[in-house]
Amino acid sequence: MIFEFIKENRRLFEILEMCETLDVSTNGFYRWEKAEPSVRDQEDDSLKKRILEIHDQASGDYGHRPIHDHLMEERYLCGRDRTLRLMNELEISGQQSKAYKPQGTDSAHDFGYSPNLLKKLGETRFCDEAWVADTTYLLTDSGWMYLATVMDRHSRRILGWSVSPSNDTALILEALKAAVMTRGTSVAGIIHHSDRGSTYASYAYQNYLFALGMKSSMSAKGNCYDNAAMESFYGRFKTGSVRNRIFSDETDLRRHVFDYIEVFYNRFRKHSSLGYKTPIQFEREFFAPQGGQREERYLYQSQEN
Repeated sequence: MIFEFIKENRRLFEILEMCETLDVSTNGFYRWEKAEPSVRDQEDDSLKKRILEIHDQASGDYGHRPIHDHLMEERYLCGRDRTLRLMNELEISGQQSKAYKPQGTDSAHDFGYSPNLLKKLGETRFCDEAWVADTTYLLTDSGWMYLATVMDRHSRRILGWSVSPSNDTALILEALKAAVMTRGTSVAGIIHHSDRGSTYASYAYQNYLFALGMKSSMSAKGNCYDNAAMESFYGRFKTGSVRNRIFSDETDLRRHVFDYIEVFYNRFRKHSSLGYKTPIQFEREFFAPQGGQREERYLYQSQEN
C-alpha cells in the first residue's frame, strides 16, 4: 500500500523524499515497480477493459449491477462487489435520471373523505382495534418502486405488504388482502386508518373495506401525527436498512422487504412500547388461549414509538 501511494503521488513529490518520510527504501520501491503484476492484477486489468466497453455501450447509464449481470452472462469470474470496486477505480458510475420523480397520490379528489376515527379512539388497548396503512417509494436501477404496508396499531406488527412499480389502488389492495389473510378471521369492526390520498379514497378500496365490515378513517388534511406508528416504521426502515441503496430490480427489492419485515422487524426487533417484546411475541401473548376474555387478561396500554 505504501509503494502504491508513492507511485500515485510521484508527480507531486520526489520519490526519495516520500521514501524517507514513509521509512521505506528507494531500492525496494523500484524493485516493486518493476515486478511482474500478480495474476489478480492481470485479471483486474482485463475486467476493467471489458467494464469500460460495456459502460460505453450503455452510454454511461449502467450502474455496477447491470454491468455485473453482463459480465456473468459472458462467464467472467467477477462478483458484484468486485465490479463496484473496479468501477470506482475507473471513476465511472451509472447515471440516475433527475427528472423522474416518485408517483404520488392526489388528495384533492372527488371521492370524498372518511372521518378521523383514530383521533376519537385515542390510544389503542387491544390488537385488531385499529389498523394503519401507508405507502412509500424506493429506487431501483429501472426506476421507482412502491411499497404499501398495513400495521396493527397496537402490536406494531406489519400484517400485510405489497410491492409494485405503480402507486395505485391495486398496490394497496394487495397489502390489505395480505393483512386479512394473516389474521385469517373476521376483521369486521376494525378501524382502517390512512391518509386522504386518492388510492385509499377510491371507490374500489372503500367498497372492499365496506365488504369486510371495516370502519374507514382518514387523517385530517396535512396531519400525519395520528399515523405516527407507520411513519416511525418507514423512517427506521429507510435510515437503518435502505439508506442510499439502489435496488437492481423488483425481485431484489421484494427480497429485501421480506427480510426486513418478516425476518427482522416482526420477529426480531424489540419495541420499548411493547415491553421490549417483538410484535410477534406480543401478539402470541395477547392471543394466547388462556380462557376468559382476552381484553380482560391481556390488556396492554401501548405508547407511541
